[in-house]
Amino acid sequence: MAVPVPWVDLTSDEKRERTLAAADDLFAREGLDVAMPVLAAAVGVGVGSIYRQVGAKDDVIATLVIQRAGTLTRRFSEAARHPDAWAALSEATYATVQECVSDFLSQTAWDDAAATRPEVAEARAAATSALEELVERARAQGALRPDAEAEDLRLVFKATRELATLGSGGARRLAELVLRGMAAEPAS
Repeated sequence: MAVPVPWVDLTSDEKRERTLAAADDLFAREGLDVAMPVLAAAVGVGVGSIYRQVGAKDDVIATLVIQRAGTLTRRFSEAARHPDAWAALSEATYATVQECVSDFLSQTAWDDAAATRPEVAEARAAATSALEELVERARAQGALRPDAEAEDLRLVFKATRELATLGSGGARRLAELVLRGMAAEPAS
């Protein structure tokens, strides 16, 4: 087993990444109500070090939301460049619901962070814009019903993020049903 690099030997970026990784792991196991001293102990530093690298717990949560929103933006943007927009939309949807159902960051945490922090709201808006672009590409290729919207998928993502009890199979089934409902009627 590799011995972690001592905190004092890490760059600022490495300290920040180690802190966020520990927070992600700790919050996933114990919930978002974990006290900062517990997070500091998980990182192996004092609370002041966490504040210097990332900030207060709300800052840590906001940073984690921004990272997740960035992942979504990249996923949807890459999918929008795929030649078969419907296949790419479906694949991106399934990947996203799987992440949502296993993510400890509830929809409430996302909403609270976006409501109080412009940088979080911007990151979420970028993800939404990338999803809208992907949906419009699928529509342009004739794969979607005229009334299908990106918001239909956002509702699925919100529901699966909030209702982790759906499990992986339930989340996928919910996504399948919504995608089926969004699909264009086959030409007769």
